[in-house]
Amino acid sequence: MLLIPALLFATIAGLLLAPYAQLPKPIAIVVFACALLLGVFLRRRRFALLLFLLPIFFLQANLRYSLQFPLPLPVETFLENKSRLLVKGDLLSVRQLTDQRSQVDLEIFSLTDLDGAQLRPESCRLRLYVNEPLIGFLPGDKVAVEAKLRKPRLFGTPGEFHWPRYLAGQGIALTGWVKKADRIKLLGRSDRWVLSGITQWRESAVEKLERLTDETESVLLRALLLGEGKLLPDGVRKKLAAGGISHLFAISGLHLGLLALFGYQLLLTVYRRSPRLMNWQPPQRVLPILLLPLLFLYLLVTGDAVSTRRAFFVATFAALFWLCRYQVNPLRLLISLAFLSLLYNPLLLWQASWQLSFAGAAGILLWRPLWQGKTATLIPVLHWPLRLLLVTVSATLATQSLVLANFHLLSPSGLLANLFAVPLVSLIALPTGLLTLLVPGETFLHEMVISLSAGILQIILLLIDYLTQLPGLNARYIFLNMREYWGIAFLLLLPLLWWQLKNRRQKLLMTVSCCLLAAGCLWPQQRLNNLTLYMLSVGQGESMLLVSPEGQSILIDGGGLYSDRFDVGERLLAPALGELGIDRLSAVLLTHDHPDHRKGLLFVLRHFPVGQFWSAEEVDNLHPDLQRVLRETKTPVGKFSSGWTQVPGWMQEGLQLFHAKDSKNKNNSSLVLYLQDKSDGLLLTGDLEKQGVNRLLAAGLPGPVSLLKLPHHGSRYSNTRQLMRVTEPDIALVSAGYGNRYRFPAKELVDFSAEQKLPLYRTDTMGTIKAELSHERWKVTCWRDGLFR
Repeated sequence: MLLIPALLFATIAGLLLAPYAQLPKPIAIVVFACALLLGVFLRRRRFALLLFLLPIFFLQANLRYSLQFPLPLPVETFLENKSRLLVKGDLLSVRQLTDQRSQVDLEIFSLTDLDGAQLRPESCRLRLYVNEPLIGFLPGDKVAVEAKLRKPRLFGTPGEFHWPRYLAGQGIALTGWVKKADRIKLLGRSDRWVLSGITQWRESAVEKLERLTDETESVLLRALLLGEGKLLPDGVRKKLAAGGISHLFAISGLHLGLLALFGYQLLLTVYRRSPRLMNWQPPQRVLPILLLPLLFLYLLVTGDAVSTRRAFFVATFAALFWLCRYQVNPLRLLISLAFLSLLYNPLLLWQASWQLSFAGAAGILLWRPLWQGKTATLIPVLHWPLRLLLVTVSATLATQSLVLANFHLLSPSGLLANLFAVPLVSLIALPTGLLTLLVPGETFLHEMVISLSAGILQIILLLIDYLTQLPGLNARYIFLNMREYWGIAFLLLLPLLWWQLKNRRQKLLMTVSCCLLAAGCLWPQQRLNNLTLYMLSVGQGESMLLVSPEGQSILIDGGGLYSDRFDVGERLLAPALGELGIDRLSAVLLTHDHPDHRKGLLFVLRHFPVGQFWSAEEVDNLHPDLQRVLRETKTPVGKFSSGWTQVPGWMQEGLQLFHAKDSKNKNNSSLVLYLQDKSDGLLLTGDLEKQGVNRLLAAGLPGPVSLLKLPHHGSRYSNTRQLMRVTEPDIALVSAGYGNRYRFPAKELVDFSAEQKLPLYRTDTMGTIKAELSHERWKVTCWRDGLFR
């Protein structure tokens, strides 16, 4: 067994276990001691070193995980109960975002609160978002800004993107926001002349592109040439993802390879003109080393992306090996780089760019015997298209499960799209664009060349539009749980490794192993036999999932933030449904048409099969966005009249809905859901306020209530105490956003629950709550560290 691949496997295994469980130090010491003893007693055996090193690297990866989150304890303590702070720091980077916003990274050297107390953290980075373009600042500038700082945190929903870990992987410990760019004050200019010079060149390149092209073309070219993919509008980004060509607009090995190719050809022409140089050393040994400064400069200019960094390191090692006449297997070199990068920064394992970069390159190298050897004898007109197809297929097989796990998107048109997009970008759009930026001036020729590059990109977008509208080639969202993503990965691993296997026995063993592993992961989960309610943590909003023992499921509200930049349905609800094994919904219920209950439903209605949509309002009275989705999806709509209405087909007819129309207050018009199971019942009260609660109590309850969802996020104005006295529940649930400005749930209700010895479960501090009715008793667990605990 190869040592480095085995150590990489042990490191990845230790890291993958770490978010769920970290080994206690006593157990780690025992494992280390056992590994050491095995290594000593079996030191004469070939595998003794492996037996010793595997657990060591597994342990170091597992134990280092929690150390990678970079907020120092003194800073966390200093932030408590602080409304705003004066921050002073060194500016690390400035990036422009969509909607005329900016992103600024700072290395903090001073924090001062409003009372004058000061803290000087040793190492703490801040990511600041500005609602305006930030112009005139350079890396290394010393700046000051007054802002409210936050420690990144999760919503606490199954399947959600791990935002704190993503930031920690970049060394970011805190986030903040300011509205105006003039809130950031310059204290002193940078002394980092290299980075400042690069930034100034980037700004001049951007100005050049903006003068030579229109706004749409300029954004596309900035993404392709300068790595400013965050500027792409959401519609364009989704179009590229649907066509499977997003990778072409992220600076990667393709860009670096083309720059190296053109640079090599230029240097080779000069080198061959000198007989002395030709007699001294062959060009293939010397020129790659000479190209490294150019490639490193391009790495800095384009923002030092993970995929570009990986390509640069590969190029560096390859150049050194060529110089020393040392032959190395490219796949082993790639594995070694992956191993070293995880030792340097373990959190890279969860960075999508790191995953896709290494997996794609590995897939291409695994199929090298096929696309390099089998096609070599074909005529060029067949050789190059077939080679491109095989390279695209191999990269797709290697990355597809990762794309699904990270982006939940299947792009069937990707294979065809890459056949024309890769040559057009690599041979025309990218070289002509770079040439325009590198050659000084803005002549008519510059304008013609950059127009050619921009025109090629527009043609690619049009072809993507055409391909994705063909039957069977349209992109679709797929939401699964992590176990199922692993199953897909095992299935796709078989064709990837097939060409590396040398005999039938190896192929048979690999086929059986991959199929068994895939079957174990993809085997349907055992259905819950108990009534279960999930209160999903969606911030200052509300969404619940009710699942019956028969497998029927109702999504009650969908949450929603008032900002349009974060789609609760796409980012929280859909991944949660996938993680919980829900692939269709029997019904979707909207208690009332407010944004914090409605907005998240739009994405779910578009991308999940839904049996019925329930509301107390006529469709024509709903929000226009919701009307449009219901008509596009042709979802059957059920409307409920005033009073209690029994819903047939649910747990021995135990499901009932209550509605009391109030034309002046939508909260008081909330649909109330009651479900009885034998001697237990749950009551979900929407956003009822005092008058709505009084109407509900006056109408009477259909049966006992052992689980109560507090009305209106735990507001003090909903007559909740009376409701709790009448229902006498065993447990109470409330949905609220962490640190929300309304201070929900109200302190009076929290204190009252404590006085009544009533367990109160809240999403703002506990995350998603799972209440399962088992043996006439509610068993409550909360989502924490990837599991319900």
